[in-house]
Amino acid sequence: MLEIKNCCKSFENQTVLQDVSLTIPDGSIIGMFGASGIGKSTLAKILCGVTAPDAGAVFLDGKLLVSQKEAYDRKRGLAIQMVYQQPYATLDPSQKIGAGLRELISYHHLAENKKAAETLIADILAQMQLPSKILAHLPRQISGGEAQRLKLASEIGKTQTDSVFVFDEPSIGLHPLDVRVLLGVFQALLDNGATVIVIEHDLDVIRNADYVIDMGPGGGDAGGQIVASGTPQEIRENKNSITGRYL
Repeated sequence: MLEIKNCCKSFENQTVLQDVSLTIPDGSIIGMFGASGIGKSTLAKILCGVTAPDAGAVFLDGKLLVSQKEAYDRKRGLAIQMVYQQPYATLDPSQKIGAGLRELISYHHLAENKKAAETLIADILAQMQLPSKILAHLPRQISGGEAQRLKLASEIGKTQTDSVFVFDEPSIGLHPLDVRVLLGVFQALLDNGATVIVIEHDLDVIRNADYVIDMGPGGGDAGGQIVASGTPQEIRENKNSITGRYL
């Protein structure tokens, strides 16, 4: 379980996060919603150790992960993985997808032999809803949605208990059908024991979250606060939530 306690962050005298506190339950899809410039990505970067809070602290399973005075615990932070908007950056442009998957399986010792590795690859493609022909493609020949799912390929097949995946606006540039596939990928991660945090503007993704964090009320100094939190139904019923008006 992730706990964020009284986190604050400013950049060049502009406040981005204002005394943010929340608890993120295990085994759920958490949708983090709000206008651009409101502090969502900054909060995600604190969780992943990219930036440090000016005040407050983050705890993972009751143990300190980072605070103003304590550096990010890199060993403990391995359980939290950020999936950025540019998934192609994680793929070797000169290596075919199949070769890359086999290399990952070998590196992580996920299969005992070649036959087991091929079976695992077939399982990964099925869970990621990817066609088998993609194995013969180079990264430049696949879509952004496919590249994003491949970013997660090394994690499928391993137990994900205590793992947290943070997706930074994963639906950008995706066709609505690809968004539905993405939601299936989230469910596959949950089925393996993971927790999924999604920073989003897409209402379909937010509607499918188990728990929604609505940040606001505005951008810059007017934002960086949790306006409302709860299930999508609770957000709809919360008069303080701008997001709730559209769910």
